[in-house]
Amino acid sequence: MAGINNAEFCKKQKASLIILGGFNADKEANEAGKKVIKRGRKEFVFEDPIEGIERELKEVKGRNFAVNVRSSTLEGYLEIARLVESYGGIIEINAHCRQPEFVSIRCGEWLLFKPEELLKIVRATSKIATTAVKIRGGHKLDYVLICKKLFESGCKIVHVDAMIPNGGCDLELIKKISNLGFVIGNNSFIDIASGESIIKAGAKMVSAARAVLKDEKFFEKMLKSEILSQPVSLE
Repeated sequence: MAGINNAEFCKKQKASLIILGGFNADKEANEAGKKVIKRGRKEFVFEDPIEGIERELKEVKGRNFAVNVRSSTLEGYLEIARLVESYGGIIEINAHCRQPEFVSIRCGEWLLFKPEELLKIVRATSKIATTAVKIRGGHKLDYVLICKKLFESGCKIVHVDAMIPNGGCDLELIKKISNLGFVIGNNSFIDIASGESIIKAGAKMVSAARAVLKDEKFFEKMLKSEILSQPVSLE
């Protein structure tokens, strides 16, 4: 959750993997973030993006973490990949954000519609750090083909917001892409039952966002489920 998931917030969560960001890795993405803030949405904007992100990483030492990142340039992703690798984390390429300020500079969801550009980034970052990709469902896209190519290009995790237009979680989408590799399922995870349904569809892990804002003990409660608390490994 941009503007919310910083180190201070994430450290409070009893989750097995915390995902920081979305953070902006280069000047153009940072400027887009400022424009988003002006119209009332929350964003993270650091005077020096790399320095700011590193400050956050220092605060989550000892936790399993990923950094969700947007950049208008390949070098921005590579810089964060090198930084994240030095702290033992995962870089998560943001091919999910649909805010027009980011899409217009070839960030976020733009990459989902330009898979060759996304694959180019993944091939490069995966040579440096463990790479995940966050994607958004709900579009008329061949998600199976896209995810197959992502995994073949070095992506270790696909984190899917399996949204259905007008609400709900697309469990069929999760089922289809989970046959290809390690998937984190996201969308409409609000209680134990909804989380378990995502795991039963094939996801290795399930992620929560807005539900955590309503209950600071959300993950603590979810981990009482035998299904949601089972150990997982990327290996």
